[in-house]
Amino acid sequence: MSPRSLSPPPRPPGDGTIVLRLRRAEDVPAIARASHDPETLRWLADPPMGPDEERTALARSEERWRTGRGAPFVIADARSDVALGLVNVQFGDDEAVAGLAVSVFPEARGRGVGSRALHVAGVWALTELGMQRVFTEAAIENTASIRAIEKAGFRREGVLRAQCATHGRRHDCVMFSLVPADLSGSG
Repeated sequence: MSPRSLSPPPRPPGDGTIVLRLRRAEDVPAIARASHDPETLRWLADPPMGPDEERTALARSEERWRTGRGAPFVIADARSDVALGLVNVQFGDDEAVAGLAVSVFPEARGRGVGSRALHVAGVWALTELGMQRVFTEAAIENTASIRAIEKAGFRREGVLRAQCATHGRRHDCVMFSLVPADLSGSG
């Protein structure tokens, strides 16, 4: 992939309830705590953050932006600016396609934060970055994530057998996408 130019948006994208903003030093303790949460560990392959990862968290986030490999956002409450979770827009070899990964902190679950963040990030990638496809996936057993993805307006494409790997085990995932036609209602 050729390096893409990727700069944080001048104004954080949001919907009035949440905003997607850059990570800050004061967010790192909440991110680290959430990385140890049993429900988070159940679905994500990333190991819990240790002291080294905490020290380098901001630098790693900045590196993703600088190299154009990703747009890591904190999901924050639009009024209080309190961090509620993370959403990452991830880029691979296809310049027109982006993937989304979301993780909502335990104390913010059950409030629609994940679906709002997925929707805002998906629309931002399509309209501001010119992506032609934004996708996300969830383990077939992760009903909460599947509901959030569908609520965010992503369309179910099907089950990819043994597509995902978590904790050394391959499992089936449900694939979802959002394309520009979905935003205009003509898709």
